[in-house]
Amino acid sequence: MKQVRKAPIIHLLSEGFIPDDVISFGQGIPFFGPPKTAVSEVEKNASQPKGFTYSTDQGFFELRCIIAEKLKKEQDVRVDPETQIMVTAGANQAFMNALLAITSPCDEIIFFTPTYFNYVMAAKMIGCKPVFSSTDKQFQPIFSDLESKITKNTKAIVTISPNNPTGAVYPSSLLKKINTLCADHSLFHISDEVYEYFVYDDATHRSPLRFDSMMDHTISLFSLSKSFSLSGYRIGYMVFPENLLDELLKAQDTIGIAAPSPSQFAAQKAIPLGSTHCKKFFSTLENNRMYIQKEFSKLSLVEHCWTKGAYYFFFNLNTTKSSWSLAKKLIENYKIIILPGEMFDVSHPSFRLSYGNLSEEGVKKGLHRLSEGLEQLC
Repeated sequence: MKQVRKAPIIHLLSEGFIPDDVISFGQGIPFFGPPKTAVSEVEKNASQPKGFTYSTDQGFFELRCIIAEKLKKEQDVRVDPETQIMVTAGANQAFMNALLAITSPCDEIIFFTPTYFNYVMAAKMIGCKPVFSSTDKQFQPIFSDLESKITKNTKAIVTISPNNPTGAVYPSSLLKKINTLCADHSLFHISDEVYEYFVYDDATHRSPLRFDSMMDHTISLFSLSKSFSLSGYRIGYMVFPENLLDELLKAQDTIGIAAPSPSQFAAQKAIPLGSTHCKKFFSTLENNRMYIQKEFSKLSLVEHCWTKGAYYFFFNLNTTKSSWSLAKKLIENYKIIILPGEMFDVSHPSFRLSYGNLSEEGVKKGLHRLSEGLEQLC
């Protein structure tokens, strides 16, 4: 574990004093709560035997059928709930399950920069080598660079769309191209689709599962933490080729046995709602987006790219100062938390800003502090 860095958010927040009235653009959790029907379902079943005992390792069969129906309805993808779906304690566990099922030590996993640090940490934990592939100024993968990073040791390419930390949404044509590249090189395409419903303007989300007609090389990861604000419930799921089931069951049984049963009851009520729950709160998210764009356009030291997904903006700074040290000073002196680019394997001064966890008033107040801090510190 020594080759794995400290959990970066914990590391940052432990290095200094955090004021009581700090405003956070840091953690990627939504400002709204979960569906009432999901919570009620937990309350109804938590004291029943099925609600407080283990489920099967794969999760409730009824829930897996709901997931299969959701994929068919929303993405025109048909999978077998018996052999191609597993309910997990969130997408992070699903990713670890996938790596344990498909890799051996020293295998290479390709990630696009800026990266999602938990996935990179997971790869290092099990002895794999993370390989970083570049993105352009709009944070879209550079396909030629991706091709050049494939070696005889490559096992998988990871895409996150809509993207954390950049908010970029990869076009369907690019995802199809990457999926085909994986098939041509006998690689797995691991697709994080946690923010599937968080797309704005003309952006759309298309699952790479749609492009894998044989369902033999694509692994898709989903979570209920964002769209249904169930982050504390630790509930998600993964979809995968049938021949991986036995290996995935080994990982699932060892790491956590099964996803929490009360959370599975919540998921059975939440998933059929589709995008309707989070869409009720999109007016606030869109107002936050517009306000940030308007205010940041006034700052000459900020190089911005207005991406169209998730609830993040990732921006570069015209400064020679370390974004990590700037982040610490912003917390202590300006009462604002924002995550520095070093967390996401970016060397130049940069930040990820999350606008999903604050009200409109909170964003305005926080952005005033952030703008003042950046202008004075840089």
